[in-house]
Amino acid sequence: MIAIRAIYDGNAFVPENPCEIAKGSKVTLTINAIDNDFKQNKLAAFRQLTKEVKELNETDPLPLEFDDILSQRLKIREITSL
Repeated sequence: MIAIRAIYDGNAFVPENPCEIAKGSKVTLTINAIDNDFKQNKLAAFRQLTKEVKELNETDPLPLEFDDILSQRLKIREITSL
């Protein structure tokens, strides 16, 4: 019997290290529950971030007036007494 540590990626078990098992081999998995809350929270946050970036990439780019607005000078006056 061979013991292989693997991580479930949501679709398949991915071995942590290379292993020599013939492709198509039938295996029996024994699952040891590990505190995965931290990892699951990180994965959920990453998925949310990826989703938000994808949504941002699908929006229209900034209008041409945006460059004009940024190029204008601002006069900032410091107020010393409040």
